[in-house]
Amino acid sequence: MKSFFDCYAGMKAFVAVCGFAAVTSFAAVDAEMEGMEVDQRDDGTFLVGSPTFFYDRVLGAGGLHSESEIWSPEKLRQRMLLNRMSILPSWDPMEPSVWIKSGNELGDMIYRDFITPENRPTNRTPILEGGFRTPSFKGFWVTGRGFQDDHFTTANFSYRKKIVEDDFALFGENFPMFSSMYAGFGYDGSLFNASFLAGEEYIWIFSESSRWIPVHYNPRLEARIDAGNVEATVAYEDAEYQDLRKKERGARKELNGSVYYRCGEACRRGMLQLSAGLAFRAVDDSGMVYTHLEEDRAFLPFVNLRFEPVKNLAMEAMFAVNERDWLVQDSLEFRPPVPKYTGVVVGVKNISGTRLNPLADGEEYFDGDTISLKADGQMNLVQGYAAFSDTMGNVGMGGKASFWAEHGAETFDVDGYVEDDQMVYRHGDVERINSWIRGVTGELWIGAWYREMFSFKALGGFERIDGNSSRFEVTPAEFFVSFSADWLLRKSFRISQSLRYRSDAQWNLRSADPLVVKGDWYWDATFEQQFPRHGLYLTGTLLHIIGSEVIETPNAAENRLRFICSVKKTF
Repeated sequence: MKSFFDCYAGMKAFVAVCGFAAVTSFAAVDAEMEGMEVDQRDDGTFLVGSPTFFYDRVLGAGGLHSESEIWSPEKLRQRMLLNRMSILPSWDPMEPSVWIKSGNELGDMIYRDFITPENRPTNRTPILEGGFRTPSFKGFWVTGRGFQDDHFTTANFSYRKKIVEDDFALFGENFPMFSSMYAGFGYDGSLFNASFLAGEEYIWIFSESSRWIPVHYNPRLEARIDAGNVEATVAYEDAEYQDLRKKERGARKELNGSVYYRCGEACRRGMLQLSAGLAFRAVDDSGMVYTHLEEDRAFLPFVNLRFEPVKNLAMEAMFAVNERDWLVQDSLEFRPPVPKYTGVVVGVKNISGTRLNPLADGEEYFDGDTISLKADGQMNLVQGYAAFSDTMGNVGMGGKASFWAEHGAETFDVDGYVEDDQMVYRHGDVERINSWIRGVTGELWIGAWYREMFSFKALGGFERIDGNSSRFEVTPAEFFVSFSADWLLRKSFRISQSLRYRSDAQWNLRSADPLVVKGDWYWDATFEQQFPRHGLYLTGTLLHIIGSEVIETPNAAENRLRFICSVKKTF
């Protein structure tokens, strides 16, 4: 469930403005899987290449980087795929329930068998998912889940098939971008919560050279424990890399995780709030692994500080540093006293560092060349912002505005391109744009609701960026508009719809000619029959109903119209 006035993720500064309306909650169009909400976002530039790779940049976030590129303590339990933090494949234990999910890209052989018995189109195998988690018995529970997503695979299916042996998947035969399965157990108690999961999975990781690198984890083990204010995670991954065309194989045994002390309840009531932790990686490589972590290890101690000298003024800072890199994110916010049901915030934030993700690998190997994944120098991003919101009865409205400037933005210095069948790769190194890039953004929304039965929201925004655009990895969309509505009929039948338009975006450096993703309208819808007394939910979702089926990232497949259905029984 999402607050009707929920602000977009990644802009924590605006959450305080919107939080006053959190008592009124409404649903939204369901994502095909957790982590794929980016495919339905309407408030920025979201270009999807697969469930494990996308360019996700919220309007007004500042800078040119994708949100998944930058490390933060909030992402400690997300997966790191090469140099990005990814929610999928997610090993977050679900709530007690049993569920199944499937779907398909409309127009494939399931729908055409009866009318085209010959020369049938390529099968577009659906999302497949099934799992369970038992209720707790004296605190103990067990869980299991198998899931994969075959969308965004068809355009390069035949090419990727030549690289790996077998079906490179746990289910089906379409070489999905990820295929994952785990089982395990846990304990929820008054003093601590813990879980242990073990499983196997196949993943295609998108690299800086634009290759899809296949990785087989067998096994992958993950343990978590939350005790009081301390959160700890450790994962062991036994990964195999391969490229049958070049007769290459490699293996990486990796241990990664984190320990995080969060500011407790008594701490949060104080003027100075302190949290701290350590994230770490250690690898043991053999054969051809395609990337390299300097000294085979990375440790990243970090500290979160929040200082609130008076009620309406707060300063926050995050410092992360190791022997190779450092990253700082800080902000200063003022919330003027305003009448009830009104929110206002003004502030400034800064991001500085030698690297967006100090835990990431430092080199990639491609065609005998070594691609540096780390640029010299540092980036500096400063942003000023303001936001307001107000409600009058059953109507609300609000807006946001910001100005930002960035020096040293990460980009790629291309030495040359290589064409291989239908794929295009690049040589070069990660570099910086050592000049100022400036942007100004604005956003307005208006909404209305009636009890739990109905809600509506209209949202529009724009961004203007000035700088050396030919060196931008991605030129973001300049404006968007969206309309969303939710109905809950007879307290048991939910309808959620979203209609939105996003202007052109463009990839500049992944091929000799820029890849322009044309602006288009998109429409998504969810229909759900609920049986709350029995904990049963029957859900159907249509995604990308009217948008053109276009390739949104290089060397990827089209974003197609698809249908997903699920059955879930909660305990």
